[in-house]
Amino acid sequence: FFLIFRDISSGINAEYGDCNDGSDEPGTSACPNGSFYCANKGFKGTLIASSRVDDGICDCCDGTDEIGGHCTNNCRELGAHLQEEARRIRRQQAEGFQIRMGYIADGKAAKVRREDQIRVLAEEEELKRKEADERKEYKEQVEEPAKAAKETAKAAFDAEEETRKSKEQEEIRLEAEGVLTQIDADNSGDVSIEELLAYGSDPDTILPYEEIQLMTDSGEIEAATLLDRIQTEITAKKETAEREKKREEEREKRRAKKPKLRDVTAVQNEEGEELWGEDGQKISKHTEEEEDEYEDVEDYEEEEEEDPKPVRNTLVYDSATQELIDVFEEAEKLYNEAKKQHDTAKRQLTDLEKLSALDFGEEEEFYSLHGQCYHFKDEKYNYKLCPFDKCEQDGTSLGKWDGWGEDHSTMKYTKGAGCWQGPARSTVVTLICGSENAITEASEPAKCEYAFTFTTPAKCNKVMDEVEIHDEL
Repeated sequence: FFLIFRDISSGINAEYGDCNDGSDEPGTSACPNGSFYCANKGFKGTLIASSRVDDGICDCCDGTDEIGGHCTNNCRELGAHLQEEARRIRRQQAEGFQIRMGYIADGKAAKVRREDQIRVLAEEEELKRKEADERKEYKEQVEEPAKAAKETAKAAFDAEEETRKSKEQEEIRLEAEGVLTQIDADNSGDVSIEELLAYGSDPDTILPYEEIQLMTDSGEIEAATLLDRIQTEITAKKETAEREKKREEEREKRRAKKPKLRDVTAVQNEEGEELWGEDGQKISKHTEEEEDEYEDVEDYEEEEEEDPKPVRNTLVYDSATQELIDVFEEAEKLYNEAKKQHDTAKRQLTDLEKLSALDFGEEEEFYSLHGQCYHFKDEKYNYKLCPFDKCEQDGTSLGKWDGWGEDHSTMKYTKGAGCWQGPARSTVVTLICGSENAITEASEPAKCEYAFTFTTPAKCNKVMDEVEIHDEL
């Protein structure tokens, strides 16, 4: 085939497209697919579509896209503004970078400390584990003899109690039968209403007179029912006596604890003579503090005046059994203490290992964000970001920490609270360089999918030189 070259130099910007790519008409709008270059000296050069050349709209800041020359050249003003903005950003990046260097130093130092602490805690945890295992083994050794001795003692006690209760019930039954015999005055074996009423007229009877009246009002009196009722009353009276005995013992204990009020100021009679008591002590006035103390004891006694439980026998172990129990209880106490110490050491070690497993960046620059929380409020909601932990919106979970995105540029939080008829909430946090740690934007671009913008010095790299900024412009 043959290639034919044609000189079209005279056809450039001739208002007619000679080349298919429109490159022969860079300064006109003859070719819709062509491009026009705006030099924009003092600002930034740019390409615009050829169709926008000489269309009456100033697209180039130097006005070269409009042949008529009606556009003002404001490239220098735009360039000055751009350079000032670049310098501001550069200053902010420089400040952030200095803070980042501090973050890196802190993060690396913290990592070294964690590694040292993990080594120490690992050794301590192992020692605590061995100690707990040894004490557990000893506890189990002394537990069985103590348990067997307690069971033997309890079995003997239960047998004695059963015998005692049977004897007590038999005594109550015999006493009740004696009362029933007293009621049956004619020894007929049957109790009449007249006999019961006659018995009830005695104020010292076992059965209350009011109850006897109720029994006689029914018209029938069964001897077996009457015997059961008498036994119940005898049992109740015995328990009342036991309670009263117990109450009196408690009173005596409290009386023994009462303050002894002695001479403070001797009491004198009308003639001015001091008065003496039978015990050979002066009768004295009491200070307000002593009287208050005395009254407090009396008030306490009144408050404590409640029916104590009936006296019951309690199991008391013999000295050999008690010694086995004491040995076991001490061993159990020591084991529980050792186990608690081991659990604490293990928990501390696990927490440190989890912390050490977190990715804080290639230079540990994000460590300073750990354990912190940041807040942001827009027109509707309050947002909260706790790096490496969680995100929230007015207390609703927007996700829990789920790792980094590419190049540590984004943080991912997933498995938040479920949306109504939707998925679990999740959040992506985009990190950009800034001189302070702050949420600058929060949105919900898709249902239940949230997006935060977070500025942090940890994302600030070393700034370029001033000459690099100038060359770019």
